[in-house]
Amino acid sequence: MSAGDLYPALLEIATRRVIEPVIGAPYLTVAQWLRAFERWPDEGRRAWQERRLEDVLASAAASVPFYRSLLGRGRRLQLRDLPVVDKALIRGDMLSFRAERRGRRSYVQKATAGTTGDPWRYELDRRAWAHVYGAQLRAWERVGYRYGDRIVVLGTPPSLVPGARSLTARLRAAAERRSYAAAGIAIDPGESARRVGHAYEARGVLWYGYAGMVAAMAEAARPGSWTSQGPAAIVTTSEPLLPEWRRRIERAFGAPVVDEYGCNDGGVLAVSCPGGRFHVAENVSLVEILDGEAPCPPGVEGDVVVTNLHAEVLPFLRYRVGDRAALGDGPCPCGRPGLTLERLGGRIGDRLKLPDGRELQFSTFGPIFWQTPSVRRWQIVQSVRERVKVRLDVDPAFSRAEADEVRRGMVARVGHGVEVDVVTSEPIERTPAGKQKVLISSVR
Repeated sequence: MSAGDLYPALLEIATRRVIEPVIGAPYLTVAQWLRAFERWPDEGRRAWQERRLEDVLASAAASVPFYRSLLGRGRRLQLRDLPVVDKALIRGDMLSFRAERRGRRSYVQKATAGTTGDPWRYELDRRAWAHVYGAQLRAWERVGYRYGDRIVVLGTPPSLVPGARSLTARLRAAAERRSYAAAGIAIDPGESARRVGHAYEARGVLWYGYAGMVAAMAEAARPGSWTSQGPAAIVTTSEPLLPEWRRRIERAFGAPVVDEYGCNDGGVLAVSCPGGRFHVAENVSLVEILDGEAPCPPGVEGDVVVTNLHAEVLPFLRYRVGDRAALGDGPCPCGRPGLTLERLGGRIGDRLKLPDGRELQFSTFGPIFWQTPSVRRWQIVQSVRERVKVRLDVDPAFSRAEADEVRRGMVARVGHGVEVDVVTSEPIERTPAGKQKVLISSVR
């Protein structure tokens, strides 16, 4: 066994025998079990999901006031009969949605990142956390990562660095050999170049970071200025991975990019594949795509609604996470079985609302900027229906002709009844946690 293989092997033993029992969350056991689970026939995976669903529904009916109140005499809770809920509803009456006897259960305190300015703290069963993290580890394994290989976490905001977590989380991060870049959200060329140097010096097998932040690193990278080996893969998360960003990242670092979609509250994880779709982690949750209360057919965009198959302390049953997506139609071209998302449509509300009643999502505008090589980043801002502003972060070579081309592309999509301003003097707005929103509309 080589020195490179020894540490992952030892960490696997320590995790199974010590770490998992101590924290009460068998995340590595789940990741290894998923190797077999993914090979089960469709009916076998569905039967396992149904058993988990029955347990979660029975627990909610017995100990959660909101769901107990829905029971008629002699009735059992059925998922299809439950109302769709969301964060606002649950937060408005937490006592009704929490299990009454949660002190007997094993759970952790979790928090959303607060990137919309509305952070939320909630309880999540350790089993539920173990299934999400286990699915994530299994996804990384497919692109060459072994548990215990070095991971470089790039540009994480202060709330996510180990110092802001519990002692247990910091110790586990150290055991997993996670290397963290300096906390902060700056993506200027100097800071991005510094992150590139950090990433190569850390010799990580996997790089992990916000899509926009990694794209900024790709722009700042200078090929040939490092001698150490690059990553086996780069995982982007938390922001829409624009096609031009993917191309820049893969060209700059010579590694495949895997895009990860997830939602902490509710519990959903989906990871991109070479076929262009996102594979849903079927061990974590059931996923519905709804238009109001009606299911959307494959290929038709709707609201993402999830049911966590393990959350009992605070059940997430038919929980609208606030994102939009479309189901994949038929088997995935990559050959892997299971439920897929054909595309992600961004957050609910992340769309332009036009005077003629149309609503356009951010992906509508992507081709305009893919064909403009001097545009590094773009952001569309709308305060009234009749006007939109296009903020551009551009190379020095950006010309008036390219600005006119962007304006024409916008007008072709929004119509002549909407005034379009193209500006290069305003900074691209980012959320408090450092994410870039490519479309911001305050029109309701």
